[in-house]
Amino acid sequence: MNFKKIIASVAAAAVAVSTLAVSAFAATVTLNSEYTGGWSQSALIPKSEFEAIGGDVKVVLEVERHEPLIGDGNYLLKAMNAAESWDEITSQFTSDTAIRKGDGFIVVGKDVTSIEFVVPEATWQSFHGYINDGVEDETTSGLSFQVNDVIIKSAELSAGSPEGEFTVVDEATSADIMKNGVPAADTAADTTTEEAPAADTAATTATATGNTSAAVIVSVMAVAGAAAIAAKKRK
Repeated sequence: MNFKKIIASVAAAAVAVSTLAVSAFAATVTLNSEYTGGWSQSALIPKSEFEAIGGDVKVVLEVERHEPLIGDGNYLLKAMNAAESWDEITSQFTSDTAIRKGDGFIVVGKDVTSIEFVVPEATWQSFHGYINDGVEDETTSGLSFQVNDVIIKSAELSAGSPEGEFTVVDEATSADIMKNGVPAADTAADTTTEEAPAADTAATTATATGNTSAAVIVSVMAVAGAAAIAAKKRK
């Protein structure tokens, strides 16, 4: 086999490995294409999707605000154990970016199209389906949401780790965020910051995801192939 064929084979193998890694650590679940109604229950994210990923799971919801026919919208969603009750479980999650009220409803501010949070393993492990004649209906087990003036279109799940606490706001602040968006941070006070040293992105990617990037795989295997060819020619 010539050198070009070796490189082509190595590259194909690396792409296959990369594809398998992505499929093992992420999934997208379609939820609702239409508005389900005021204070209604959304479709659920099955518990099986959390089990497939394992550990703490990061969830990114694709959301769309549904404008009411009259008056101001009240754009909210609240996480709940689909078959358990309508009690909020949002407070069990962590998020560096999302904003919620004290009652567990996440605020969907102006121009917001996605909501991100991390569901602890202990929380999704507690999900269960309705029990009929002593048998659990697993199709009803999972994470769903009480929604108002919001459509949850899909959810992307991937391996996650605990983040910070939600930003919690009162009713007045919630209403302002819905109408005007989150106030811009004041960055004018400190405009001179020391530039951090460049990170080793290849090493960081491998450590954070548990998967070596396709580019690194191709590089290492290609060098090994070239060395093997050179050694063979010297014999």
